[in-house]
Amino acid sequence: GVLSLPAGIAAFGNAPSALIPATILTTAIGAISAYTFMLIARVCQMTGATSYADAWDKTRGTKTSWVVALSSALDCFMGNLSYSMILADSIRDLLSTFSIATTRTRSLIGVTTLILLPLCLVKNLATLAPFSLLGIIGMAYTSFAIGIRYFGGAYAAGGKFLPDIGASLQPSFGTVGAAGVVSPNSLILVCMLSTAYIAHFNAPRFFRELKDNTMSRFGKVTGISFGISTAIYAIVSAMAFLTFGANCDGLILNNYSTKDLLISASRFAVAISLIFSY
Repeated sequence: GVLSLPAGIAAFGNAPSALIPATILTTAIGAISAYTFMLIARVCQMTGATSYADAWDKTRGTKTSWVVALSSALDCFMGNLSYSMILADSIRDLLSTFSIATTRTRSLIGVTTLILLPLCLVKNLATLAPFSLLGIIGMAYTSFAIGIRYFGGAYAAGGKFLPDIGASLQPSFGTVGAAGVVSPNSLILVCMLSTAYIAHFNAPRFFRELKDNTMSRFGKVTGISFGISTAIYAIVSAMAFLTFGANCDGLILNNYSTKDLLISASRFAVAISLIFSY
């Protein structure tokens, strides 16, 4: 998601002007994702399909249905893997805020056995539905916190929290800007963006459950939703990149001090968001 995009920008540039092609890529891939999202709904409308797999069967045949099953399984596996990686970092840094030293591995084992496993064994997940709102609130708060730290200069030269973080995570800027996008490394950002916008398996359900579900109305809803996501991705990744430059970590929250209570609250919010969407 958005917390990895600054590292994608840093993969090909280390100067502020790298944000120009990054923003163009974010917008272009967002538009393509919105269009393909609507295409899936259109196929469902034309064929009467009620799910992504059903749409595949009715257009491509059942002989290749294993393609959808495999891609769905891989998507879920990689999603859970990335969630676990982020949770391991977040829990470790949260405990460090309270002067509790632990390793990334122990944090992962703890959150998996004590929280994730019991939740995965729950047969009816309907009771967890209200917690999805917490995830949205948590990401909104995290975006707000990143903005405060950027505009407040807490991690700039002489900043309050700069001495607390290692040299490899401190702000670093160079001369490779917009021109760096021609490097193959820019494909790292492209891959991150393609994953960040993934919601397409849910398109049939969203279309089916939308009130007055005409394609015109669904297109409007899709455009607004992906437009908001694109704006958030562009703005938040820009603020984070302008804060840490070339040293942006794959999980941008790792760049911030564990003594920064504002960001510690973000780590907690992100952890809660991931736990209830795992």
